[in-house]
Amino acid sequence: MKSSIPIEKKIVEEIKSLPIPQQKKILEVVRLLKTGIEGTHKKHSITELRGCGKEIWEGIDAQEYVNKLREEWI
Repeated sequence: MKSSIPIEKKIVEEIKSLPIPQQKKILEVVRLLKTGIEGTHKKHSITELRGCGKEIWEGIDAQEYVNKLREEWI
């Protein structure tokens, strides 16, 4: 059996019954949904990744590594 109260009205009633801090949190979530979450984050540059993971390659000669990979192809 369907309720005669529209879902929007039920949602508003539920939100009104919450404490103010929780109501504010809901408003923030709705705002993010409306504006798009992507728009709230700072854009990054690929150059920010420079040096990440360099410790993995310490002590490894790049040419030797490439030569080893090429040998595996044969």
